[in-house]
Amino acid sequence: MRKRRNNGTIGINGIGGKGIPVPFIPFIFVCSVISFLTVSAQRPRVVTDEKPALIVKAPAGSIIWIDRLRYGATNSESTLAVRTLPAGAHTLRARLKGKREVTLNFTSTNAPHEVVVRFTTAASPAELRFQTAEELRETGKHREAIAEYRRAITLNKRGYAAARIGLARSLMATEEYEDAVQQARRAVTESGGRNAEAYTVLGNTRRTQGLYDQAIVNYQTALEQARNSSPEAHTGLALTYQDRNRPEDAIRHLQTAAAQSRDTEPIIYFLLGSALERELRNREALEAYEKFLTLSPESRQASAVRSIIRQLQRDVR
Repeated sequence: MRKRRNNGTIGINGIGGKGIPVPFIPFIFVCSVISFLTVSAQRPRVVTDEKPALIVKAPAGSIIWIDRLRYGATNSESTLAVRTLPAGAHTLRARLKGKREVTLNFTSTNAPHEVVVRFTTAASPAELRFQTAEELRETGKHREAIAEYRRAITLNKRGYAAARIGLARSLMATEEYEDAVQQARRAVTESGGRNAEAYTVLGNTRRTQGLYDQAIVNYQTALEQARNSSPEAHTGLALTYQDRNRPEDAIRHLQTAAAQSRDTEPIIYFLLGSALERELRNREALEAYEKFLTLSPESRQASAVRSIIRQLQRDVR
C-alpha cells in the first residue's frame, strides 16, 4: 500500500498550527483546549453499559478535572460518570461559573465510588473575569478572551498564573507569538519557576513558529516538572518530532499520551493512527483508528475515519 497523500493538519487542545499532516481531513482540530476548539464537556461520547469507576455529583454545568485531565461537565441531573480511573489517590478540581473553584483529594478503589462537590463561596471579581475568558477561548472568541484575561490579571494583584496561561493560549491562536511567550514565562515566574502547563504552552508556541529545538526543550521541561505525566506535552513533542522527520519518536510519545489521557482525548488516537499508517504499520493504525471511533463515534472526523478503517481492513487481510 502506498502512503496516503496528506492535505490537512490536526492539533490537540492548545496544540494547533503546524500539526501532523492528516489524510482527507482539511481542517485544524484545536482542544483545550482546545484544546483541543471542541472542548471535552461538549465532545460526543459513546454510551456503554459499563459501570463507571466514579460518579461525581455537582451542580449541573460544573466542569470537572481529575489529575489535571478534563473529564467534562456534569449533566442536567448534576452527575458526571467517570469510566476510566485507576485505583489510588487523586485530585479533583471543579469549576462552576460564578463560584470559587473547588479542589479536593480522594482515594478510589476498584469498586464504584462517589464524590460530592459543593461550591460554598462566590468567585472573586478576578476569578469571574477568568471564568468568562475561559468560556470565550473555548468557543474560539480569542480577541474577547484576551481582553477578559487581561482584566482578570489586573484585578488579581498577587499574580494570576492560570490567567496568564489562558491568555498565552489565546495570543498564540491570534498569532501574537512573542506576547504569548512573554505571558507563559510570567506564569512560570509567578509559580516559583515550576509550571508544567506554562512550559507546554511555550512548547506549543515555539513549535507553531517552526522553532523546533526550542519547542523540544520546553516540552521536555514540562515533562520533567510533571513527572513525565502530561498528555498535552507528550502530544506536542510527538508533533514536533513528526515535523522533524522522527516518526518512531513521534509514535512513542503519542502512545504515551494516549495511555495517560485515560480516554479523555479521543483525538490522540486519531493522531496515533495517522502516524502509524504513514509508517505502514497498518494493523496498529487500524486499532488506533477503531479506538478513536469507539470513543468519539459522532465527531466531525468520524465519517473520514470510517473510510480509512475500511481501506485498512482490506489492506491487512
